[in-house]
Amino acid sequence: MSADISLVILNYNGAQWLDRCLESICCQTAAGRLEVIITDNGSTDESRAICERFVPRLPALRFINNGKNLWYCEANNIGAASARSPLVFILNNDLWLEPDCVETLLKHSDERPDVQLFSPRVLNYDGDIFQGFGARGLDWLGICSSTPDHAMPRELFSGFGCAFVIRKDYFFKVGAYPPELLIYGDELDLGWRVLASGRRVISTPSAKVHHRGAAVANPAGGTKHVELRTNEMKRFLSVRNGLLLLLKNCQHILLLMLIPHLLMLGCEALFFLMLTRNWKFVRNSYVAGVVQAFGMTHHVRAWRQKNRSLRRHGDFWMLRFLYLKPGRWGEAMEVFRLGVPKVEQR
Repeated sequence: MSADISLVILNYNGAQWLDRCLESICCQTAAGRLEVIITDNGSTDESRAICERFVPRLPALRFINNGKNLWYCEANNIGAASARSPLVFILNNDLWLEPDCVETLLKHSDERPDVQLFSPRVLNYDGDIFQGFGARGLDWLGICSSTPDHAMPRELFSGFGCAFVIRKDYFFKVGAYPPELLIYGDELDLGWRVLASGRRVISTPSAKVHHRGAAVANPAGGTKHVELRTNEMKRFLSVRNGLLLLLKNCQHILLLMLIPHLLMLGCEALFFLMLTRNWKFVRNSYVAGVVQAFGMTHHVRAWRQKNRSLRRHGDFWMLRFLYLKPGRWGEAMEVFRLGVPKVEQR
């Protein structure tokens, strides 16, 4: 069965989210033009049974059992590689789509053949509170700067990691997701490569997705965020991948962002040390993240070489995506709203 777009949904023990996600896909106005690929990281819950229940309504649904937890990047690469259509819609499982979402994205992609990546408007799971479109760029610390809400399509730095459409051939041309990243910061890495290679990333505001977010790392509250929560692994990967983003993609002058970025990480580590009074947490997340990032020389060298072969725009052109306003401003506001993050030792 031919399809115009392939919806690739990463799943790992996400049975509680899959039902509404797949139901919203069944209700798409473009349901006859899509295929659904569940790339499953060895779930032990009822995920597969739920997917099988939807096959009569979604005959183009396929379930790929990866056998173990391959994390976000590699599992999505597997799903995208099996896609039979020219467009791939990367989706998290903790979201649902408004009925015309896919049709709107298909129309926009037809109208804009010069664009490689499209990012829909992402709203809260239970309402219409704006979450984001993805990153509009980076701040002077090398932290992603979120895109404010808007009504007309705009140029972006990257798509929103939970939901974006990319042309399959270009996804693999720029190297897809580096499996070594595992998770976090992967959409920024991808967006940077697309832009530097001379292509474009834009928003599609009229296509709407409702997203819970952090369903695994912060499950309290069901469909709502009621607290902030982090753990050693999440902080470690965020620290490491944030540094790798700069080490791999900056051509020359933007490498200077590494200095304030490292100073910022030092201040963050001190904050968490005072918050938790737990040196082990700081050592295993911040210190280990920095050490491993600078130790992945083969990975960095290989990707810098690949990026050099793809590059059409250098650092001076990329300066247009640099902002003075701190990218963590939104996170700071969340701390005021929900309180300081709770730290789990895992």
